[in-house]
Amino acid sequence: MRGEAMDETEELIQLCVRALASQMIATPGAEVQMTRSCILGLTDEPLADHNRLTLGADPDAEGFLIRSVARAKERGRPLTAVVSPHVAQSLAPVATRLGFTAVGTAPLMVLRPDVPVQPSRPTDIVRALGPELVGVAGDLIAAAFNEPRDVIARCIEVSMTETSGVETYIAWGDEGPMCTVSVIPTGDTAGITLMATPPEQQRKGMGRALLSQVIGDYRRRGVERFHLGATEAGRPLYASLGFELVADLPVWILEWPASAQD
Repeated sequence: MRGEAMDETEELIQLCVRALASQMIATPGAEVQMTRSCILGLTDEPLADHNRLTLGADPDAEGFLIRSVARAKERGRPLTAVVSPHVAQSLAPVATRLGFTAVGTAPLMVLRPDVPVQPSRPTDIVRALGPELVGVAGDLIAAAFNEPRDVIARCIEVSMTETSGVETYIAWGDEGPMCTVSVIPTGDTAGITLMATPPEQQRKGMGRALLSQVIGDYRRRGVERFHLGATEAGRPLYASLGFELVADLPVWILEWPASAQD
């Protein structure tokens, strides 16, 4: 890609770097190293989903990759790496030598200011603040992603505060809490993350209702553009709301032998 598309890809990756820092910095045992376009976030959890590496088109992306792997190895932590398509080809041989395996792509999607989002059915939405509501959001996330509940408490719930920059919302239905989503605003752009609907609550329209209402609320507050990293399962929902693909970001996984982990 060239021109505007390339510029937007890298701009959004830089926003993703800042968003990941906001999410991870409060995690116990977290270690965060970052540049404008790259970030390494390590935790005490021996799970790749909670040890993250993002590599944008930084002049020293290769050096950042090598140093990140060395640090992850020191701590015995696996890594999930998401890589800009503008550096993936040049970094792939280095990543392979370091032990990474390519596992697919993460669609980077954007909702532009001029794209209308039709409101869905009215939904009771509350922000997750305070132990009780934070716990409800954590329950939904753990169920949706099949993650250990204690890991969600340590790695996700800790960022659900008034001042973290991560703003989490819960949609309630007749059956109680149905789904949750987090928003990380930066100026007139906001990142959407942790869109979580447990399997038993899916295909009821609640995820769409939550996201469309949250987007409308943020637009009234001055946010013009939204971005997210989609899963293949979630991509149709986001596309139906008007999100368009900016780039498919390669995803690499690094696992260590069990003996190298705590």
